[in-house]
Amino acid sequence: MSLSNSVAATLLLFALTVLFATGCSDGSPADVPVDVVYRCSETGEYVSAPPQPVPAVNPDTGRATLQRALYCSRCQHWYVVPPPNVHNGPVAGYLCPKHKLAMQEQGPLPE
Repeated sequence: MSLSNSVAATLLLFALTVLFATGCSDGSPADVPVDVVYRCSETGEYVSAPPQPVPAVNPDTGRATLQRALYCSRCQHWYVVPPPNVHNGPVAGYLCPKHKLAMQEQGPLPE
């Protein structure tokens, strides 16, 4: 293969990669934060709010009373998780205390 054919093949491959990679988006802008679930230490209620350092500010009360919570799909329960200064790993590293399965950031909020 000649040098010009090699360059042309590389450019074609690059163009196809760019073309198809841009079509893989799910349509949601990357800079829009997804709400996370917190449990209020005063009311015991679970609320969905933008990500923020914990204790997070409860949008209903204006006080910093919210702790992060994760959902176990097996027992269908939300559990409060320790703050990042206690657990340095990713949120995905938390296991359900009952089933020892990885918990999720999303799930149905209690009624």
